[in-house]
Amino acid sequence: MLARVATTLLLLLIPWIGVTVLRRNREKVNGDVARLPGPIQSLANWIWGHELIVNQLQAMEMYASWTDIFGPVFKITGAMLHPDIVVLSDNTAVAHVFSRPYTYVKSPAFRPPVSNLMGEGLVWAEGETHMRQRKYMASAFTQEAVKGMASDISECAEKLVGKMTNQILSSSSKDGLKINVVDYTSSCTLDIIGRVGFGHDFKSQTTFAGKETDDEIIRRDWKGHVQMGTTFLAFVAPILFRTFPFIAKLPIAQMQTQGIIKVTVQKLAKRLMDREKATAEFLEKRGGKDKGNILSILLRASKEYIGEGGLTEKDILDNISTLALVGHETTAGCINFTLLELARNPAMQRRLREEITNEGNNLSYDDIQKLPYLDAVIKEGLRVWPASPQTERIVLQDDVIPLSRPIKGADGKMIESIAVKEGQVFHIPMMVMNTNPNVWGPDGRAFNPDRWLTSGGVPKPSELPHGWSGLATFCDGPRNCIGWRLAVFEYKVIIAHLVRSIEFSSVPGTIVHRKISPTLQPVTDGEGGLLPVQIKLV
Repeated sequence: MLARVATTLLLLLIPWIGVTVLRRNREKVNGDVARLPGPIQSLANWIWGHELIVNQLQAMEMYASWTDIFGPVFKITGAMLHPDIVVLSDNTAVAHVFSRPYTYVKSPAFRPPVSNLMGEGLVWAEGETHMRQRKYMASAFTQEAVKGMASDISECAEKLVGKMTNQILSSSSKDGLKINVVDYTSSCTLDIIGRVGFGHDFKSQTTFAGKETDDEIIRRDWKGHVQMGTTFLAFVAPILFRTFPFIAKLPIAQMQTQGIIKVTVQKLAKRLMDREKATAEFLEKRGGKDKGNILSILLRASKEYIGEGGLTEKDILDNISTLALVGHETTAGCINFTLLELARNPAMQRRLREEITNEGNNLSYDDIQKLPYLDAVIKEGLRVWPASPQTERIVLQDDVIPLSRPIKGADGKMIESIAVKEGQVFHIPMMVMNTNPNVWGPDGRAFNPDRWLTSGGVPKPSELPHGWSGLATFCDGPRNCIGWRLAVFEYKVIIAHLVRSIEFSSVPGTIVHRKISPTLQPVTDGEGGLLPVQIKLV
């Protein structure tokens, strides 16, 4: 049996190697990519290319180092004889890519696992499907819609403070209580997404005895994904999918099993959808209004555009499960790293607390927007600690990518634009774009909120990425993060409530690393999703 499997793989491997070698040779002759600078080949593993060392070090550490050496455009050797990958952090080049989302698409290898994990929502969708979903979902994430979510977000943040307060009071330690802050923030953001997303209170911040609750199932499964993401297998798997796309279609149980989070959320969302439909019909007869959560807004939009290619029930369920996973985890990640920065900088934390306290206890949507130092802290958190530090794109047709300024090629000649071939892969490191010392100054990689409040502290718009506040964090163009307004407001509210009542300090001797797993995660003592801090009451 093993001999037959080995023979089959060998027969597949021989033509693959031949085609790959021919493809690489053609690229060397015809493509501008061959002229790009890049790291020396001695750093490239003979199987895994330069991608191995990128994965082994902290998230974006290698790309940041190579950007310092080679500039904002360079190439690396891909794994398993894959053609060279172009790493882009030039603002003009990245804007060109992001503004053409249906020419520069996410990797096809990315789609099957995303479909299984969270459904075929906006993160998964491409082309016409993405345009249609995006069009009808936009109304759920306007400023007015987010403003209507303010009370739910504040209530969940208050519950988080209450939970931490009770834990501190129950502790006998005079130095403060040591906690894994990741567990607390993810509970809060999951509660928020449940309430503003589909009118459901997960009660993640309440302890129940007995049967495992929906929120516990979701958080346990996500923690499993985070732990898996720190392993070598997590590095190898997407490369195998990229090299052998047919693997995703094999009738193997592990490949086809639907994600626990997706199944749990969609079962719940279907029940809530039926309830929302009945409520909407009742209110329509009485002339009333629905509650305005995202699910009800999407249902209303699908009804208004019926017959016009609007959202189907499957579209809505897939996007609700996508929102439940992506929406709660990304915001929690930014909050975690911001709390770590504040724990390391007591003076910064005290200054923020003073501003929040002076504004009063009941912070409304408008009150939150008027706090300049809070705004600076949140912008700096999104700049230094983006939840998605990197994205990948593949071009579907030959193209010429403009550059903001010429770069010196490996042959010493200047390159003013890059001619690329169909199938070229790009890595776009948003974290590197946000922190490049050549743009942001010598302290570009340091956490310094004052840069947002100081004249000249932030570079001119022409030197920055095309995105919210001149950051690449939410991407840009038709595929930018649709929920960025919700994410920013939620981020501000949770930080404001926590810092007002709780004092955070770092745990002596703790070394926190950063890893993409699948989003940016703290890794402590080899464990992903672990960020120890000490807390005590103010």
